[in-house]
Amino acid sequence: GERNLDHIVDVVALRVVITPLSASSHGEDNEGDKDRGVWLCYHVLGLVQHLPGFQPVPTRVKDYISFPKPNGYQSLHTALILSGQTIEVQIRTASMHRVAEMGMASHWAYKDGKSRREGAEDLYNTPWLSSIKEWQNDIISSRDFVDSVRRELLGKRVFVFLRNGKILNLARGATVIDAAFQIHTEIGLNMHGVEINGKPVSFSYELQNGDVVNILTGEGRPATDWMRFAKSRSTRSKLRSYFRARQKESLREAGKILLMDYLWMHGPLIETASYLNYDFHIPSTKEELQYFLPGKTHYHKVEDLLIALGKHPDRSLLHTVVSQLFLVPKRKLIASERKRKSLLPSSVVSAVNERIKRAKAAAVAAAAAHGTEDSEEQPRTQNTEPRPTIKPLGSMYSVESKLAGLDIGFEYADPEFICEECLPILGDEIVGTRPPNSDSVTTVHRVGCPHAQRAINHAAASQNIKSLEATINNTIHHLPGSKPAGTRVDSVSLRHSQVHLWSKRAATAAKYVMNTLDVPVRLHWSYMDEPNTRFLAEVVVHAQDRKLLLADCSEVVSESVEILKTGSQTTQEHATLVFLVRVNALENLQQLMNNLRTIRSVLSVERRFGSELL
Repeated sequence: GERNLDHIVDVVALRVVITPLSASSHGEDNEGDKDRGVWLCYHVLGLVQHLPGFQPVPTRVKDYISFPKPNGYQSLHTALILSGQTIEVQIRTASMHRVAEMGMASHWAYKDGKSRREGAEDLYNTPWLSSIKEWQNDIISSRDFVDSVRRELLGKRVFVFLRNGKILNLARGATVIDAAFQIHTEIGLNMHGVEINGKPVSFSYELQNGDVVNILTGEGRPATDWMRFAKSRSTRSKLRSYFRARQKESLREAGKILLMDYLWMHGPLIETASYLNYDFHIPSTKEELQYFLPGKTHYHKVEDLLIALGKHPDRSLLHTVVSQLFLVPKRKLIASERKRKSLLPSSVVSAVNERIKRAKAAAVAAAAAHGTEDSEEQPRTQNTEPRPTIKPLGSMYSVESKLAGLDIGFEYADPEFICEECLPILGDEIVGTRPPNSDSVTTVHRVGCPHAQRAINHAAASQNIKSLEATINNTIHHLPGSKPAGTRVDSVSLRHSQVHLWSKRAATAAKYVMNTLDVPVRLHWSYMDEPNTRFLAEVVVHAQDRKLLLADCSEVVSESVEILKTGSQTTQEHATLVFLVRVNALENLQQLMNNLRTIRSVLSVERRFGSELL
């Protein structure tokens, strides 16, 4: 029906601002004045509720002093009725009023310089700022960040009690897992059960106002399905850190089993064939292995080496690592292994597979931490499953055809060492380069990158020079009259001298190419890396200029990826928009480009080779 002024309550409102006498001249910064101010607020509330002729409204009493809002707002609210007119009354101290009117920052701005310096560590000791600080550590898009603020800070709250009487202030919809981690991270990690109002409940239970929560701790450990029940971003962040640590631990154990078994299998050969200039024994522990590590590989810690072996349980990688650590010719290790009927005992295989399985499960659980909280938004979640194995069409032909015949190594690509001039992403055809005769890291390039092409061409040239040198040496060996004839000058001696000159020049050229130019490396993407790894890519949009073009394109981009930088250039009729974004794979980038092509007035969308915004 129709509504008029008679239906509007709270037309009359009063606000009582209290300043304790001792704080009127010195401020309210000490704890004694704060406690006195709070006591006076409740005292005034009692007086207001018993004013002669006024009828209090019991359902309109709100205590924001004991239960502050996440943004720091504190006050007592009540309502009185006089002759049918409702009057709202707000009661607060001067410092509470200052925060309510000018925001939380006014509390710090009001202090003098000395007190600000002394309380620097407590500057951000408020729930909402603490939450924002935690979210800054997460890789989230601006849209997810706004959604989190709207849902967890500005949304409705639920208040529950602990057995010791402490009150937890949580976002509406929070579960017992969120409550456990808000109390303390260790309590959440060791929780094995929970009781609500004295009765056991499941971990998916959503807390209600007034619930009494009892967290049972002991030998419990988080399960992977906890990610489905955790609603708070802070809780998901802590769980993600836990599962990442478990993933690394499982990979480290798998790598240790593989390496120790390899050393036990080839120990006698390593001790006899090693070129180390000192006596040694085959290491049996991580501490003993650390002694051989410095300067031999690009791994500085044994843990990093073992994790790499666990990620890539490939025998060729083991051959390479052991050959570098103990200076044993790689061909001897390979030949020794080929003579064996069985490479690995079944117990070793099952132990390694079990730990790799655990690592994959932990990686999937950690990736699920980036999902959204609301069930209706779950279809938008991008990282709840391991990324697919992407093999671009023609990759086995174009890359291998360029590297065919080259005597170069094989490695897995490290996403942390990406060439900034070509910006490869998961799914691209890639080639690695690294300085010759060194253990420096391998840089990942797209196949068409000039640096990669230069390394491939130089490797091919070096191999051709070696072949030429071998041919020349073979020619010298079969020349007639191979014995020198003193100062005799004839056709035979001239041929000798000319061929020797060619051989010398070929050897010099081969040495130059091998020692001064980067060498290529066969690279493959590893699909056991962190599932939430992101790659940089730059997308260029050409369109007919119109109003709201940038807004429409930015909205489409921000829905699926994180925008780092933008650029634009316009003429009278056309516009060029550039987006530097983070994507998780080639197919994610392709989907983004397809979505941009559907926008009105967009003419073309292309991926830039490298970036101009970096």
